[in-house]
This record gives sequence, structure tokens and C-alpha cells, in this order.
Amino acid sequence: MILHPCSIISAIVLSLLALSGAVGCFGAALQESDSHLDVAQLLQKFAALSPDPCGPPYENEKDWHSGDLESRLFQLAEEMITKELNAASDINRSPQKRAVEALNKLEQLSASVNSAWPEENRFHFQVLDLSPALVIKVSIRTHETFLVFGIPESDGGNPNKLWKMVGSNYDYLEHETPYSHLETYALKRGPSSRARFLAAFNGGGCAGSTGVAYDAREWDPEDFGNLEQVIKQDGAFGLDNKVLGFHQIGQLKTKGPLITLPYCWFSDIDTWDNPSLCAVDSYDLSGDRIKFLSREYNRPDLLPIAKVIEYAKQRDYPAVFGYCASSHVARKLVRNILPFVFADDLRVTRRGNDKRHVELGYETTYRFDVQKFGDRWRVVAFSIK
Repeated sequence: MILHPCSIISAIVLSLLALSGAVGCFGAALQESDSHLDVAQLLQKFAALSPDPCGPPYENEKDWHSGDLESRLFQLAEEMITKELNAASDINRSPQKRAVEALNKLEQLSASVNSAWPEENRFHFQVLDLSPALVIKVSIRTHETFLVFGIPESDGGNPNKLWKMVGSNYDYLEHETPYSHLETYALKRGPSSRARFLAAFNGGGCAGSTGVAYDAREWDPEDFGNLEQVIKQDGAFGLDNKVLGFHQIGQLKTKGPLITLPYCWFSDIDTWDNPSLCAVDSYDLSGDRIKFLSREYNRPDLLPIAKVIEYAKQRDYPAVFGYCASSHVARKLVRNILPFVFADDLRVTRRGNDKRHVELGYETTYRFDVQKFGDRWRVVAFSIK
């Protein structure tokens, strides 16, 4: 006997309801069934798409634009988690177990409805227990994001004991990139013991370089609750992370009172589809306020050239002057840099430990001399050929 797809979905829903013990009162079972059918119908819409936007069929452009569907699915997941966390009958089980059981149902449903997909592209989740908060990573196809749940102390001025979603990063889905991968890390708490975590996103297109975004949050349940963003840093990584003369710097470190976040970024001294300049930022987490400590660069000698070109194109004289040894050089840069600069072939000549001569550009050739003063490099001369 061949079953209609809707019959299969209904059977899955009833099976999940039976496993969860929800089939008791007819009215409650009907309401729960409707909820699961909504999820199943949404998963059916996903099934019409390829599991990977960068996989075949490449000509199907709609496969690239599924952010709305993904947001709706994650919102349904949010509703399921909130309901399970606040269920009176589950008070003796840990919040983490309750959240896992709620999402297991959605994961099983996706495994059945999206069975034609590779296993890794179906709905999945991970729970990071940061009591009194839960950080939950959710994923479908090639997109991942996080949901944060907590119990604010107050609700309209009254004491509160109910869980709610206190933050998310749905806006990352709005970029419509073919993929966005996420890793979440617990961070050291300060003296007030507020929960902290780091979300590290990596995303991009089907080819070429990738973007990176670091997003650290801290949960304070006092009063109405506040999930505050305490670190935000965007960057990029190249195709193979090997640019001649430009080594990457630093390693991702998330444990302990000192953390480090490495990244690169595109600039006007790049010679191809790989960002040349890279940095590593250090933060001190030992106090109740996270403090930025330092930023180290892979090529501090060439950083001022990239910066003066960036700001000169904006005609921002004060910013350009900040990277120059004299006002004369800064004004010359602001007057003469063209709106578009392509490094083409970057030629660096060492003239001692503390001096460099640099030439770059296609047709229009820009010449720079940089020199180190103390611990900083500055542009000391500029000309155009």
C-alpha cells in the first residue's frame, strides 16, 4: 500500500505525540497535533529546496533565498522550547533536559520529512547550559543561528518565574548568504557571575573568501532582564589563508580570563581574492565589564598605507593625518588618491629595520615611504607616477 505524503506526516505527528505523552485530553492532543502539523508543513516547504544552496541544481535561484522559511522554523522551535520550559509537569527535570526533549521532536520530524537530504542538512540543535540561561544553536540546510532563553526577575513590575526567549541572531539570516556556520563558547564570568558566551559565525558564498563575525553576549536577569552585546567584531578569511608575505596572526582562544579573536579584512593593498591584512584582538574578562586590551597586526608596517588610502578616498583629512608623519603628506594624499585603487602588484623594498618603500597600483602607480617611530609606523612620503 502506498501512503500519501500527508498521511505519512500525520502518522509521524501522532507517533511523536504518543512518545511525548501528550495524547491524554482530546482537546490538548488536538492543539498539540495542529502545532506539529504546522512544523511538518513548513519542513515540507524546505523539502522542495536543495539541501545545500551551493549544490545542484545550481540554476534554481530560489534555493539561495530561504531566510524567511528558516526564520519561521526557528520561531516555531522557540515556541516549542518556551512551552516545554514552562510546563508545570516538568518542574523536576533540568531546563536543559526539557529543551533537549522539545527539540528532539523537531529533529525527528525533520529526519522523516527531509529524509531525502543528507543527514547533516536536516534540522539539528545543540544546547549550551549557562545556568541561569540556555544558549541553543539551531540549524537547517546550511544555516545556523542561536536562541537564548532566560527568566527575567520582573514581568510588568511583578515577580516572574517564567522562561522566555531573551535574544537571538535571526538578523544574520537576512544577509542571504548560501551558508552560515556557528560555534558557541561559554566565556569566563565576572565577579557578579553573569552568564557569558561567544558566538563565532563563518559564512559566505559558494566560492571565494569567507566572512567571520564574533558576537559575545552577557545575560543579566535583573529587573526585566538584559542580554547585552559586549563584543562585536567582523572580518574575513581567504581562500587558502596563504598570502605571500602576509601570514595570519593569532589563534581563537575562549577559555580563561584572557580571550583572543583572530580575523582578517579586505583592504586596498590586497592583490587578489584573499584579505592580506590580519589582526588578533585581546580582551580581559576578569571583571564585571569586559575590557579590550590590544590589537596586534600581521604587517604593522603596511597597515598605515591601507588606512591612508581608505580615509583619503573619503577625503577624511584628520583620519589620514593620524597615520602620517606630517600634515603635508596627509593633505597630498587627500588631494590625489583616486576613488578606486587596485594594488595589482604590491612591491615592498626594505630600507633598514624601520623603513620601507612600497609601490602599488595598475596604470596609476602610488609610491609610499613608511617609517617606524617608537612602536608605530607612519607614512613619511607619498608620490604618484
